[in-house]
Amino acid sequence: MTLRVRTVPLLDLPLPPAMRPPPRLHARSGLAAAALLLALGGATTRAAGETAHAAVLQACPTVHEEIVDLDMLAEGLKKSSAVGLVEKLRLKSSIDELIGRFKAFHGGNRQYTLNELQEQYDLLMMRIARQLQDKDLPLHGQLCNAWGSIWATLQDRGRFMEKFS
Repeated sequence: MTLRVRTVPLLDLPLPPAMRPPPRLHARSGLAAAALLLALGGATTRAAGETAHAAVLQACPTVHEEIVDLDMLAEGLKKSSAVGLVEKLRLKSSIDELIGRFKAFHGGNRQYTLNELQEQYDLLMMRIARQLQDKDLPLHGQLCNAWGSIWATLQDRGRFMEKFS
């Protein structure tokens, strides 16, 4: 005697909220969304930039060691195996270009506004964070912790000229 199982086609009805699985969020999606928000904005508002920055920082691991300036960040990137040689060269070039723009800004050449420089800085930091994410968690966390202090040095003329002149 064989047992026959009869199947009934499922209806395409939405699940009630209590039965829906939670959305799957990955830290990488937060970085990608934040980078896209800043990149597409061009002349983004301050609130949009802060939202993007907050989204990136939520994806950061917690660490206790600190990076205090760009030199320490560059040294950490050199030692990290999370970033390939070609990307390290691209990042170095991008960092040097940004430093050059800040030198011009603090020297009186106002080709870029401080808000535009901050957007460029945030995009660069998000690019670096994306490279480190899931591959070098300690350096990724250090980068996130230093984000504000590095920016404070770059925007303050006195501290910047002391460091980069």
